[in-house]
Amino acid sequence: MTVIRTGTDLADVEDVIRGIATHGERYLARVFTVQERVDTGDDPERLAARFAGKEAVVKLLRPTRTDPVPLADVAVVLDEHGAPTVELAGAAAALAGTIGCGPIAISLSHERGLAVATAVALSER
Repeated sequence: MTVIRTGTDLADVEDVIRGIATHGERYLARVFTVQERVDTGDDPERLAARFAGKEAVVKLLRPTRTDPVPLADVAVVLDEHGAPTVELAGAAAALAGTIGCGPIAISLSHERGLAVATAVALSER
């Protein structure tokens, strides 16, 4: 049976700014892919939107506590038209395959210090 999976997340831009200020490159490399950093120019508002996007995708995939999905395994990058798209790797890709998850559509927005993302996909489980 095909089901609709959704995930939504809200991120605070100040949290991203603090993460960068406190942990610098280590934080950026742990959370964001190289392409995400290129696409955003390391702008905290855009990074917060990517962070919310990653969290929304993880919520959509619904991993178990024993099989977590690292945020670095989910990338929210721009397609050739400048629209956000989702790329999965590692544990995220494996879990998506296990549940028969089709392509993930994502929407991002940021304003007044907050970023929000919603992810939607069809899945066989």
